[in-house]
Amino acid sequence: MMLTLNNISRSYGRKRVLDGVTATFPTGLTLLVGPSGAGKSTLLRLLATAEKPNGGEIAWDGSALPGARRALRASLGYAPQAVDLPEDLTAREFALHMAALKGLQHAEADAQFGAITDRIGLHADINNRIATFSGGMRRRLVFAQAMLGAPRLLALDEPTAELDGETAARLSELIVERAREAVVVMTTHLADALAPHAVQVLRVDQGQVRPA
Repeated sequence: MMLTLNNISRSYGRKRVLDGVTATFPTGLTLLVGPSGAGKSTLLRLLATAEKPNGGEIAWDGSALPGARRALRASLGYAPQAVDLPEDLTAREFALHMAALKGLQHAEADAQFGAITDRIGLHADINNRIATFSGGMRRRLVFAQAMLGAPRLLALDEPTAELDGETAARLSELIVERAREAVVVMTTHLADALAPHAVQVLRVDQGQVRPA
């Protein structure tokens, strides 16, 4: 599996955030580093088809978007840095809703969610309303839903932010495990610790993406 970008650009009004980016994301872990506001989150949104580029081509497993958009989304797990969660739902209800959108069977999704949340220290709270969750708990919930269905493309935007060292390490273990079989692209403040497990580290800066 491979995700490729060819001459991708993305602008917001007159501000060009990404300018002619060409990059390849193979199976394994790719870390995105660079200064705040450089375009890392924008790049992840493009990979997750949450936004469209102003120019250039994105291809998943050899097939270009938009034709391959459905196949990419069927393979995708996405954990954005900021997300509006449904406050009145329990964590389990939210996760099962997201799983249904991915086409997962209820029992299978429930078992997966239980296993994932057990490993990241959230299992005791899955039947509590999201409104009661702290920032770190919300971060873990968004990560857990992204992992449902064993995605072949995983886009993670600072999944370990707001987490203590032990919990961040648990998430990192799951990320490294998934990267053995999937294309995983993530931004993280733990880049130095995860770099030995990465197939590449790319720097996003001044609209460009280059090897770090």
